[in-house]
Parts: sequence; C-alpha cells; structure tokens
Amino acid sequence: MSEKILRCAIYIRVSTAEQQIHGKSLQAQKEYLEQYAADHNMTVAGIYADEGKTARKELKKRKAIHSLLNDVKAGKIDVILFWRLDRWFRNMSDFYKVQDILDAHGVSWISASEPGINMETRDGRLQLNVVLSIGQNEVDTTSERIKFVNEASIRQGKLIFGEANMPPGYMTAQVDGVKRMVKNPEQEAMVNAFFEFYRKHQNKTAALKYIQEYFNPDFSWSIMRTMLSSEFYRGTYRGIPYCPAYLTETEYDEIQRISRKNIKQAPSGRIYLFTGLIRCPACGQMLSGTGVNSIINRKTGEKRSYCYYRCNHAAIDKKCTYRHKLSQNLVEKYLLTNLEDEYYKFRIRISKVDEQRKKTTKVIKPEQLHKERERLNLLFQKGRVDWEYYNKEYDRIETELKELSRSRQEEQRDFTYLENLLKTDFRSMYDSLSLENRRAFWRSVVEEIHLREDSAIEYIDFL
Repeated sequence: MSEKILRCAIYIRVSTAEQQIHGKSLQAQKEYLEQYAADHNMTVAGIYADEGKTARKELKKRKAIHSLLNDVKAGKIDVILFWRLDRWFRNMSDFYKVQDILDAHGVSWISASEPGINMETRDGRLQLNVVLSIGQNEVDTTSERIKFVNEASIRQGKLIFGEANMPPGYMTAQVDGVKRMVKNPEQEAMVNAFFEFYRKHQNKTAALKYIQEYFNPDFSWSIMRTMLSSEFYRGTYRGIPYCPAYLTETEYDEIQRISRKNIKQAPSGRIYLFTGLIRCPACGQMLSGTGVNSIINRKTGEKRSYCYYRCNHAAIDKKCTYRHKLSQNLVEKYLLTNLEDEYYKFRIRISKVDEQRKKTTKVIKPEQLHKERERLNLLFQKGRVDWEYYNKEYDRIETELKELSRSRQEEQRDFTYLENLLKTDFRSMYDSLSLENRRAFWRSVVEEIHLREDSAIEYIDFL
C-alpha cells in the first residue's frame, strides 16, 4: 500500500501456431497479468494484444506495439507488463529500438514470470542479453527452415501466402490442381495503366491522382508503394519465376530507377550506444540520438552513417540553449581512453559528497513519510485527487525518502565488478562485441554522463 501506484500497460502476444500446438492463449496471459498487476499495486492503463503474431514478425507489423509506444510517448504509462521476454521480443535489434524509446520517456518493463531478467541490475542485463541471443538464434534457425520449405514451394509455383496479402492485379486460382497466383482480369487494365503513366510522367502524385480519377478512387499511397517495389510485377518471387508478369525485366529496372529518384532512404544500421545516459548541461534532460549520412567518396558515392546526441528541448521545442550535437564516436573514444581515471575521480567525488551529507542532513523519521504516502494512495484509489496532484505529491515524498536513505545506499554500493574489469584487457573484449552488446556493456557500467556547456565531458557517474 505504501508503494506508488503505477500505471501499467499489459502487453500480450501469441502466434497462431502456439495457440494450436501449445494451447497458449491471449486470455490466459491477460488474466495472469491482470492478477499480477493487482497483487503489485498497479492500475491497468491499457491492454495491448498482438494475436497471431510471432516474435519473428517485423516490428512495423506488430500494430499493438506501435499503439503501446504512442501511449508511452503521450506519458500515459509508467511500466509495461508482459508474461515472458519472448512475448515481448526475440531479437536484439528490435528490442533495443523499442528500449531507446522507453528510456527516453522513463518507462520500465517487467517480465512477470522471469523476475531475474531486468534492465536495472548487472545480472539482470546479463540474463537479458543471453535470453535475447538464444531467442535470436532460434528465430534464425526457424527462419532458415521455413525459407528452405518455402523456396521449394516457390519453385513449384505454389501459393505460400493468403488472399489478404495478394498485391493489386493478382488473384488466386487452381491451375493443374495447384493453388497459384494469376492475373486478376478486373484489375489488369488498372495495373497496366498505372505503370504506363508512371514510366511516361515519372511523377508519383500525378500517377496517384490519375488512377483515382479513372480507375479506383480508393487507390492510395500505400498501394502505389507496393506496386512500385514488388518484384511480383516482373513475374518473380525471391528471384525465382513465380507468376504472370506485368513488366519485362527492362521495364521493371526502369521503374526502380525512377522510383529511387529524390527519395530519402531511411537510415539503417544506426545503433545509439549512450541513449538515456547523457544529460543536457543546460536543461538537465537526457540527450536523444540523431544521425546523418555523409558522402565519404564522391567518385563512388559511398556513404557513412554518423550518430550524434542532441537535446530535443533545444532542437524541437526551442526551450533549451544547448544547441550542440555530440558525436557518439568522440564519447566512445573518450570513455575507452579515460575509463579508469574517470572511475577514480568518481570514487573521490562521492566520498566527499558522503562526508558533506552526513554533516548537513537533518534527522527525519521516515515513518511519517510512509504514512503520508499510504494516505495519498488511498485518496487516489478513491478518486478524491486527480493524477496530476497524486503524481506531484508522490514524487515529493519519494524524493524526501530517497534523500534519507541515500547515505546508506552509497555506503553499500559494490564496485568490485568495475574494479576487476579495469584490471583486465577489457579493450580487446570490447572491440570484439557487436554494437548491440557494446550498448549493453556501457549500460552495465555507466549511470550518467554529465557535460559542460562546450560539450566536453565534465564527469561520469558509475553504477
């Protein structure tokens, strides 16, 4: 009762295969997590379900995740609750993409049946990375098996997806006793007209309006993007002859060249190592990752992606004076070079702070604050105070309690792990890590990085 009432989002997922084979259901997960929330003093802010979705699905295809993240950004959620980590994610790349968003908005998560897996402790992060690595390996192994089976079906011209996924201009039909992909006579004229118009005018907006006016008023940008990118229209699937073609190879290549003009390619391969770790020297908010692509060879057009950190309160909201972009490469280089020195500066600093705190801290009994917190929770549960007031008062009480216990916590902190690490050739180990694991490494060592106004690192707090 004395703990803060957290607004939790319940996330549940089950694939069709799991439902059929193992009997796992969304309802069972929902009931389990609702009971967990009730037992742990949480109020359910929303339930987000991805039914019939596997953990192998691309992040963009898991609609409940996107709905959940929108509510995270809107400040409606404090913690995300799921049954097991493999319900959340089974690959490291997508996990850390979402984790960056959660970190930026101060939202945590709980794996209800796996209390040892978390982002708060070193052992929890270790277990997290192990489970994600194993899950990624299982996904890759399963994917290879599925790919092998599907390629055999593709070579035989058999349909391996449903009618709902059929691109415009095609339909399913039985041909020689096999379900195959054939041209749709009702849409054939529209598809031919679209490609002819687009090749001639090379204008997406004009092509869209043309089809909407003369063929299909519901023709959309999404449909057009599918038609411009899908290889089905040249008669292949994964490079294998598969269905009747609307375009010759030459025509298809020409369409691709036209489509690539003036298109800003989505940045790929950017992994922000220090998201949620670098504090703005002006407003105190955490810096956010941003990136650019730069041409490094004008003859070949080769580009390189660079990662930076900026204060969004300055860049977007215009409410902060810190306008610098901090290079990730420079931060990483500085830490690798000065990690030991910064650690010992940190130990000296917290020793001085402890001594000063002991001299100035007033003797306050925590029992009174605990009772005040319980009364506040009761008022909120009965609806006598709104969320804004409750959250403000609860934070005030929490701050006072943390100040009371800070000295004892500092004395009990164990830096053995970091000290042993500094005695090893950790640089060789670090160089062998993937970018995802480098990020996990820094998050297991560094608590916060503090800057000066000129973007130089002022000091570092360690975990």
